[in-house]
Amino acid sequence: MPSRDTEIKKIVILAYPDNPVGKVFFETFMKYDVPISAIVVETMDTEENRGRLFEKVKKDGVLETLRRIFSILSMKLRGATIVQLAREQAVPVFEVAQFNSPETIASLEKLKPDLLCIASAPILKAAVFKTATQGCLNAHPGWLPAYRGIGANAHALMQGQAPGVSVHFIDAAIDQGALLKRERVPFNKKDTVAKINDRAVARGAEMMCETILELAASSISPIDINDEVLGPVYRALPYQEVKKVNRQIRQSGGKDAL
Repeated sequence: MPSRDTEIKKIVILAYPDNPVGKVFFETFMKYDVPISAIVVETMDTEENRGRLFEKVKKDGVLETLRRIFSILSMKLRGATIVQLAREQAVPVFEVAQFNSPETIASLEKLKPDLLCIASAPILKAAVFKTATQGCLNAHPGWLPAYRGIGANAHALMQGQAPGVSVHFIDAAIDQGALLKRERVPFNKKDTVAKINDRAVARGAEMMCETILELAASSISPIDINDEVLGPVYRALPYQEVKKVNRQIRQSGGKDAL
């Protein structure tokens, strides 16, 4: 946790350049007047992008993947990627080959951020997130500590539980850093896992901004979760299983549905 006598002056966002989540986070930070000192993006070669596309199809299916590709192309044409938005607002953008690389660490050490904020990134090595003097924030689309890892909300829904979103500090363990905020994500029978996760992302960006403002005002403390069960680290459900969850949502609306 940041000390009470330390200001938060430098905030750096980590994001994939073509991920729509980056756009959501950048626009939300602007809406909340949370200043961004720099954006660090991980560039990817053709082979890596092909691998991401293949994983997306396995996880979300062909139609959802095509929808996402169309969204990315539309975003680029409108000049609305996080890189394009940042440059429009004169926010410095630093491109690195990989987030977990000496190049990234060197760039961050020069930037000397108070806070790192993850919009979209892989699991980070300690040497990366420890470059921030006051920590690294993540908005996890899942209810912590019960649902950790990728696809956490899909697993929660499959088990009849309500989805959630949690803002926490990053540490060496996956989704186990100090928990600062969490909320249930509302949903109804017309929703899908993808729509629910989009809602979690949007609310997560807002919650991260709220957290930053409260940290700056020393008006937030970690949530006590000592009596709660630490869940397993989930992996993304294959699309055939996601389809079953979507049917489950349509049939029952799930627990705590609107």
